[in-house]
Amino acid sequence: MPRDRAGIFCMDLLDEKYMRMALNLAEKGEGKTSPNPLVGAVVVKNRKIVGQGYHRAFGLPHAEVNALRDAGTKTRGATLYINLEPCCYFGKTPPCTDAIAKAGIKRVVCAIFDPNPRVRGKGAKKLKEKGIKVDMGILKKEALRLNEIYLKFIKTKLPFLILNLTQTLDGKMINHSGDYQNLFPGKTKSILKNLKSRVDAVLTQNNLYIYSKSEIGSARKWKMDNGTRGLISLIKKAGKNNITSILIDGGKENFTHLLKNELVDKIYYSISTQIWSEGTEPFGDLGISKISNSIHLKNPEINRFADSKNASHSILIVGYPVRRKQKKD
Repeated sequence: MPRDRAGIFCMDLLDEKYMRMALNLAEKGEGKTSPNPLVGAVVVKNRKIVGQGYHRAFGLPHAEVNALRDAGTKTRGATLYINLEPCCYFGKTPPCTDAIAKAGIKRVVCAIFDPNPRVRGKGAKKLKEKGIKVDMGILKKEALRLNEIYLKFIKTKLPFLILNLTQTLDGKMINHSGDYQNLFPGKTKSILKNLKSRVDAVLTQNNLYIYSKSEIGSARKWKMDNGTRGLISLIKKAGKNNITSILIDGGKENFTHLLKNELVDKIYYSISTQIWSEGTEPFGDLGISKISNSIHLKNPEINRFADSKNASHSILIVGYPVRRKQKKD
């Protein structure tokens, strides 16, 4: 391999290594930064990490600023790795592009552009105008998935909707009470509990309220009007109040209406290997007459868990629902 190509190959590997670290740092802010994105940053100089940081919570300093502060005087001539294009406007904090330039950073490696109209390429452009080299697209796929909630919300002003379904092997949806605890391994219950802590709000099954954790105040309850029309109104109201994600935690009617109308962004489907015969079917009529027009999960992740204490086993399937479009004759 020619020497220059070998050097480029080595640099690509290093860029991926440090960007992956930035992504891992960004994850630490899950459930705390909304409506802001999840962002992590790493400062590297002479192939050594000299600073790192992440956006800890809404209203607090951004990841870039935390990483630059951590690096101290070692920022001059260094490279900054960040999973989202730096902001270039005054919000609750000053523009990160100004802080980057002032710190003497010579190169910025970024995973994706920020679709926010106030940024959207302007951040990268401002850095270049200040003489900073900018490279985009490193681990783009991973960065898009990490901020899937933010990206949908910033583009549509609607919350990212996640269906949470738990059922037994005989196809019955489980009521989250009583013997439910004995149907699933501890790992499954832990994952679903953690999921609730990462979203802004939860739509419950019986009392049809949304419990919000937005920055506007403490937990709130919003009653939904009867019928599916009230459900859509509630979702739109949530978006207007900066609620970026909702976990739909029950209700056959809710599940059916949202899935039928292609409003669901992601599904967590937990299946216990036990047969209980209690409960209801998770979906009603989805308006599907042919398999060729069915709904399937794109890029599904399938995990199996077991618990020897209560002899329970389960399969957790996570994916993105997509309806197959019927081919025209």
